[in-house]
Amino acid sequence: MKAYPAAAVCAAELPGGVLHNVGGPPRATITWRGTDRSQAGGAPRQAHEEAAPFSSRGIWLQLTISIGQRDARYRRDWNTAAALLHLVEPEHGLEESAAQERLAALIEKETARRPWPASLLAARGGWTGGQSSELRMEFDHVLATFVAMSKCTGSLWLRSRRPHLAPLHAPVLIEPGSTPMRGVRWSQRLWFAQGIPQELLSALGTPKPRDNRGATV
Repeated sequence: MKAYPAAAVCAAELPGGVLHNVGGPPRATITWRGTDRSQAGGAPRQAHEEAAPFSSRGIWLQLTISIGQRDARYRRDWNTAAALLHLVEPEHGLEESAAQERLAALIEKETARRPWPASLLAARGGWTGGQSSELRMEFDHVLATFVAMSKCTGSLWLRSRRPHLAPLHAPVLIEPGSTPMRGVRWSQRLWFAQGIPQELLSALGTPKPRDNRGATV
């Protein structure tokens, strides 16, 4: 199992369904450097060395799905559950009603098998302005992104909420300029006030890399 820096690992689960002690994301910023080696070829710089003073103040987790027009999965119309289900089960062959049930079931299964907290603060969109250097991690993961987006109500994410598929039908269009590709993107940010559970981090895989400005690439 892949180990992650202490700053990102959960020290204690959030109280069941309660956000009374979460507060807002910190204004203080810190650059996430992961464990990449410097350009000079020196020893890896561990994130916890810089992030330790802020570890009790939480971390943003951004979950995304990015699909370019040259990707075999790309399509113009995402207004059906059958289209969305192709991202998880490419050969499903289900009619729309069955696809809706199957996609909702997969989202619930993914939620149940991971240590998601009972509730989290949520925000849509990518990183902008002062957020560019906050302590954060970004992953490209289809089912986890569907979990994050379908269980939000306003600025609150609830583990117990029944999946709401409507937000998944409207990915953001990606135009060349800000990125080197044209396509679509789904994105959801979640605020883990007490750190991201290690098991959840391990399941998400490798964080997306960031450039010198702190933006993901």
